[in-house]
Amino acid sequence: MTLHRYKKPLILTIKILIVLAVAGWVAWELYKSWGKIHLLDWRPDYAWLTFSAFLYVIAYIPAAWFWYYAMRSLGQHPGLYETFRAYYIGHLGKYVPGKAMVVVLRSGLVQSDRTRASVAAAAVFLETLTMMATGAFLAALIIIIWFRDMPNGGWLHDIPYIGLFCDMPYGGGLMLLALGMMVVSGLPVLPPVFRATALRLGVGRNDPDIAAKLRGLNFRTLAVGWCLTGISWIFLGLSLWATIRGMGIETGPLSDVLPRFTLAASLSVVLGFVLMIPGGFLVREFGMAQVLILYFADQLVANGMSQPEAIQLATLQALVVASVQRMISIFGELIASAIMIRKWK
Repeated sequence: MTLHRYKKPLILTIKILIVLAVAGWVAWELYKSWGKIHLLDWRPDYAWLTFSAFLYVIAYIPAAWFWYYAMRSLGQHPGLYETFRAYYIGHLGKYVPGKAMVVVLRSGLVQSDRTRASVAAAAVFLETLTMMATGAFLAALIIIIWFRDMPNGGWLHDIPYIGLFCDMPYGGGLMLLALGMMVVSGLPVLPPVFRATALRLGVGRNDPDIAAKLRGLNFRTLAVGWCLTGISWIFLGLSLWATIRGMGIETGPLSDVLPRFTLAASLSVVLGFVLMIPGGFLVREFGMAQVLILYFADQLVANGMSQPEAIQLATLQALVVASVQRMISIFGELIASAIMIRKWK
């Protein structure tokens, strides 16, 4: 009982410490390199940045479709437009502490005489956790295929008690992180686990057919979810690519850079979700920057800059890119919500 009493304050304290630690790292890196920002050649292209926002918005169409599919599998009959409307407006709830507002908004907006709010809420959890598990798996797969020998950039040595990671390639540490996040988010959506959890939490308590409806969630449902949300992650990687192009940074052939940008997008978002930081504040930018730093540093070294100076400037460049991507994502969510706020009859 005593432990339960202190659980919430302890979790809140840990979250605050994580944000403060990341904020301190960001502030220190900006302090070290801000005086050299003039060495970076910024050439904003607003057409590319607008295209990035467009890609970001359409990236969630497959994920929204999976939520629709999951509700149909649970015996609900929501309209397709009202599902997409609730899904996109619900995005704004992730900036509220606790992330419960996403569930409240989506289930409330889709509720009707054809769709129970409690069952829709269960489908929200299924879609969200499936997307996070897919993102973590995709990140691990990309690292194994393309970046398993990526050198350690050095930041791990500055963090106490994780020396285990310091002597392995940077890609190895990121891969273990991705696999861990996949387990955390993936186990709850295994059909037998999810069905048992939903019943225990009282989903559809007054529905005598809820057990039969929950059996509609099977491994086929999960496979559909992984395929659809996997497409979403690739489009989020494309959005990041367009943002980088929009900042005047040459990226080379898309086929060469898309795996890295998809890794940056998926790892950063899943990290922010697993740590339960509202909107992934700063944590998402930190994760994205870690993947992009060495990429930008290699470009700067190729242009004749020394490696220490290149790492310093690349850190600044990666933080700015991650921040711009955050602003683009918020802009895209606001525009999509504004367009879909009207309920069609």
